Amino acid sequence: MRIALFILPCAALGILVGVLVAGVKKGTNIFKLPAVAWMITGVMVVIAIGIGIEKTEGSHVPEPAPTLGPGLQQGPGSYPSYVRDDANALSAQTERELAERNERLWERHSVTVAVVTCNNQRDLGDYAYRQAVNMGLGGYDMVVALDVRGENYWLLLGDDVGVDFPYDCSEYAYDYMEDFFARRMYDDAVLSLTEALEVWYGNYYH
Repeated sequence: MRIALFILPCAALGILVGVLVAGVKKGTNIFKLPAVAWMITGVMVVIAIGIGIEKTEGSHVPEPAPTLGPGLQQGPGSYPSYVRDDANALSAQTERELAERNERLWERHSVTVAVVTCNNQRDLGDYAYRQAVNMGLGGYDMVVALDVRGENYWLLLGDDVGVDFPYDCSEYAYDYMEDFFARRMYDDAVLSLTEALEVWYGNYYH
């Protein structure tokens, strides 16, 4: 495009110069000729268009890549996985599976189940709540929290989903996590519980 905008006015100017030289030799006032007036106008229009395009292209600034909230890891595609593994208890494969699960949950129900791990938190429920706030989670989201050294786990529900969830959170987490957690199989523990929650979301909000 830039080449064309450069060549066209140059060619037109060349023709215009030739006409001017010929007119001078013949003693004709070429500026009174309609063809010459149209040619000058055309050259000016092409040059103006070229300058406008050049300014537009030069002023374009690429948009910065979106940033994630504290503790979020980038999942498949453009989806963050909502995993914060401060205790280094989860494998990379587990984090990928959790990211894929949250991708499905978001596409189907616009909800998220975050997973966070820590060591020796005095109040695990409060810790889970603070992580939910940091991640920007909403009323229909959940947080699964593991305190590895403190040997404790917690299922936190958003205010809205808490109204619909028909189970006791402690008992529900115990049923799906206790056997794995007691054997320090933390990957299996979080995958077991989050899988059950994905199924529940699908059944209740289908």
